[in-house]
Amino acid sequence: FELGGFTNLKSWLERAKVGFTAEAKALNLTPPRGIMLVGVPGCGKSLAAKAIAREWQLPLLKLDAVRLFDKFVGESEKNFRKAIEMAESLSPIVLWIDEIEKAMAAGGGSGDADAGLSRRLFGAFLTWLQEKKQEVFVIATANNLTLLPPELLRKGRFDEIFFVDLPSDSEREEIFKIHISRVRPKLKIRLKDIVSASEGFSGAEIAKIAVERKSKF
Repeated sequence: FELGGFTNLKSWLERAKVGFTAEAKALNLTPPRGIMLVGVPGCGKSLAAKAIAREWQLPLLKLDAVRLFDKFVGESEKNFRKAIEMAESLSPIVLWIDEIEKAMAAGGGSGDADAGLSRRLFGAFLTWLQEKKQEVFVIATANNLTLLPPELLRKGRFDEIFFVDLPSDSEREEIFKIHISRVRPKLKIRLKDIVSASEGFSGAEIAKIAVERKSKF
C-alpha cells in the first residue's frame, strides 16, 4: 500500500481480501460487504478508496450520490437503479460512494421540493446494501458522521467503520517519504525537523508542500 498511516485499515484489508479469492468461493464464504471511512477532510479517505482498488486489483467505480437526484419525477430512482446495475454487472468491483452524507442526510433535495425522494432512495440503498449478492465492495466516505442516519451505521450495513484523523508524527513522516520519493527519488533529507513543524497538517497539505517545494529540496 502506497498510503501513509491507516495502520488499522491496512491490517483489516489484508484479512478481508481473502474473501474475494477462489478458495473463499469454493467454501461458499460471503465476500466482504464494504467499509465506511469518516473523518477530517484532506486526510486521505479518497486516496484510500483508490489505493484499495489498486491493491486488490479490482476496477473502481465512483458514484457521486448527490448527482443521482433529478428534478423529474421517477428519474432519480432510475438513475440509482442504473448505477447499481452497472456496479453489479462489473463485479467483482470496488464501488466508491463519495461524501455519502450529502445525499443520505439532505437527500440532495431542497426541503419540501424533495417530496420524500431522499427517504425513498435511502431506503432503496439500505435494502440493496443489506441484501446484495454480487461481489461489490462498497467504500463510503464521509466528512461528518453526525449527519448520517443511524440506520446506515447499524451493524450489517458495513463490515467496519474507520475514523480518519489528522496524521500522527510517524504517519506524517511516512507521508512525506512517499511524496518526496515521487518528486525527488534520490534526495536524502532529514525529515525530523519538517515532521515536527508540520504538526496539525493533513495528508493533503503535506502532499502540497512536497509538490510546491520540489525545486527547493
